Amino acid sequence: MRIILYSGKGGVGKTSLAAATGVRAAQLGHRTLIVSTDSAHSLADSFDRPVAASATRVAPRLDAIEIDVQRELASHWGVIHDWMTRFMTVQGVEEAVAEEMAILPGMEELFSLLKVKSFAESGRYDLVIIDCAPTGETVRMLAVPEILGFYFTRIFPIQRTVARSVRPVAKRLTDLPIPSDDVFGAVKALYQQMLGMGPLLRDPARTSIRLVLNPERMVIRESQRLYTYLGLFGFPVDCVIANRVLPEEARSGYFDRWFDIQAGHLLEARQAFDPLPFFEACLLDRELVGLEPLGAFGRQVFGETDPAAVLHKERPVEVKKEGRAFCLYIQLPFAEKDRIQAWTRGEELVVQVDNQRRNLLLPRTLAGRRLEGASFSGRRLRLLFGERDDDAEA
Repeated sequence: MRIILYSGKGGVGKTSLAAATGVRAAQLGHRTLIVSTDSAHSLADSFDRPVAASATRVAPRLDAIEIDVQRELASHWGVIHDWMTRFMTVQGVEEAVAEEMAILPGMEELFSLLKVKSFAESGRYDLVIIDCAPTGETVRMLAVPEILGFYFTRIFPIQRTVARSVRPVAKRLTDLPIPSDDVFGAVKALYQQMLGMGPLLRDPARTSIRLVLNPERMVIRESQRLYTYLGLFGFPVDCVIANRVLPEEARSGYFDRWFDIQAGHLLEARQAFDPLPFFEACLLDRELVGLEPLGAFGRQVFGETDPAAVLHKERPVEVKKEGRAFCLYIQLPFAEKDRIQAWTRGEELVVQVDNQRRNLLLPRTLAGRRLEGASFSGRRLRLLFGERDDDAEA
């Protein structure tokens, strides 16, 4: 089963392209589901028919869903949310404020991904297409399972042990609510649901991210930053789609300068994102609403290419043996050397680009080895790991 995520700056046309891809894939025989994770849903508007919070049939072999984040929060986070709210209100936080603060950053994105994972495991679909929220929220959504996984595996077991030890005494000494076994059980269940999500999203044979941009300088720059951050977290990108390109028949005295501007930006984008496949989607002379126009648009964008196919294979993170040492390579397209920082902390590698930081648990091959050097060239960060610390001491 394939997962395709459409991401890009807000307003570039991700929803229309996701919907058109879904219609075209269904026409080619793929059992397809389109999922909207954006809180400002617009899939129903694109299809011109109702789309519910459960899988809704919109065409033969094509379902759509607009995720109800509040429902998912209540289902997965309810017990934990209630305890956190009580904890803050006891300390004087107004209840309405406590209710909001009890929803941690990234929770909404996480539960959207859990919903997608459940569909991926159901066997009901050949293809799941995700219409993502704008750039920053997409990065947070994809990264949150790894970040929370660190908390669940490192911090949560300690907290549970401490809570069990102090709970009998604490009840006599304080009014603060101590988390019950139900709370810890809910956290454990959530962690178990998260297992396998990271490998699924980082497998280039199963998952692809497609960048949508408009031929405008500001949008192209943001797409380049997104590509860098996706590389940092190891998520595969298989193509770029330039949307709302002026077609030749729109040429006139009024638009002549826009044609020249777009031509320059498109050339720059093609060269910058090479070797990724680069598609162009023309600006239409009408609103893109309804199944028939969406199907035609999908054919126009992809031509004879199956939109469900893997269009480019590249592993953003690789480990290679070089002589007696090992090297870890991380694709960081469009990053600059002075924007990158990397260091080890125990069995973890920390890499930061701008304000995006990834804590990467090192594979056994590298864990315990000394980080002896780093270099950046050809859009790749190369980290050299030498002997193990215990080997050097011997």
